[in-house]
Amino acid sequence: MNSNVVSLIADQVIGAAKNTERYVRSNPWQAAGALAVVGLAAGLALARGTRRFRRSRADLSGAVSEVSGG
Repeated sequence: MNSNVVSLIADQVIGAAKNTERYVRSNPWQAAGALAVVGLAAGLALARGTRRFRRSRADLSGAVSEVSGG
């Protein structure tokens, strides 16, 4: 990558971080609430994905045992 592009991206990231810090410092409760909602959504998504993964593995292991035991 061109060093100008990297510098531009770095400046944008630093600016976004500073804006985020200013917002969180001026609105701590709103930021905490938003973080709680995001954490809850991520937890639910992970739990749902884990449940699907376990179910698909159980289905596969059942199919293998039926064929081998058949």
